[in-house]
Amino acid sequence: MQGTDAHLRWGELSRRRIASCPLFDLYAADRSSAQGKRGEFWLLTAPDWVNVVPLLPTEQGEPGFLMVRQYRHGADMITTEFPAGLIETSEEPAAAAARELEEETGYRAGRLTLLSAVSPNPAFMNNRCFTFLAEDLTKIGGTTLDDLEALDPILLPVRDVENRMGSGEFVNALSYLAFLCYKRRGSADT
Repeated sequence: MQGTDAHLRWGELSRRRIASCPLFDLYAADRSSAQGKRGEFWLLTAPDWVNVVPLLPTEQGEPGFLMVRQYRHGADMITTEFPAGLIETSEEPAAAAARELEEETGYRAGRLTLLSAVSPNPAFMNNRCFTFLAEDLTKIGGTTLDDLEALDPILLPVRDVENRMGSGEFVNALSYLAFLCYKRRGSADT
């Protein structure tokens, strides 16, 4: 298939950094198509991310998700999401997932399973988002949040999350994707 894709590819003629921020770098790239079209494209280079889908029984013994509620500056609202965060330089995705789960919830996973590795927006971003299922959770302490981070861990029944995903506080697209990856897994837990 790759051999037949040459007509779809664009070649880079030049690239210049427009801005450098803690979360991403913004570039303007001059590119040309195989047909001779030329244009400037705005690109974000960003670290890879992880999402963690932690399974934990509720007090009633039904399957539950350990999630977090937090204020999101971009949307200017409180959201309910799966624990997530940036993968640090030279950190493996599974190690980042374990770290983020512990930092944001105070729980450690006995088992992490990769559910997906996707491009959040390949139109202008270069990074990947890795989603892990976290099972066999053990409470090891409290949260250990970054200086500018404030969140509340919350345990919700899987059925409630399924009914609310995509509405109200449950609007984070990558959390929605993580939920769909969990469902695709065909879990008997739901």
